[in-house]
Amino acid sequence: MIEPKTEIIMVGHILEKGIVFKLYEAIKDIDVDVKHCEISFTTLKDGIEEKKPSTMRFYLIGPKEERDKALKKIEELAQETGCGVQRVDYDKLWVKT
Repeated sequence: MIEPKTEIIMVGHILEKGIVFKLYEAIKDIDVDVKHCEISFTTLKDGIEEKKPSTMRFYLIGPKEERDKALKKIEELAQETGCGVQRVDYDKLWVKT
């Protein structure tokens, strides 16, 4: 059985703006969780002090309705912090034709 998940990719100043902590606050009351979270940056010196953006990639796990609620919060967070956000909904990719 495939785990119901949506992959989220955020690009912006993830470390400098404390996005991980803001993400937690935004979704803590929604029945979803974040798994396999990775944050990457070009180099440590270029990735600090908002010189170059970093990328955060994670899976949002939970029922579709709850993931949709969380996605709205994530999109609001991205808007507030000047991040870009992209999603890959695996429910749609794994549909048999």
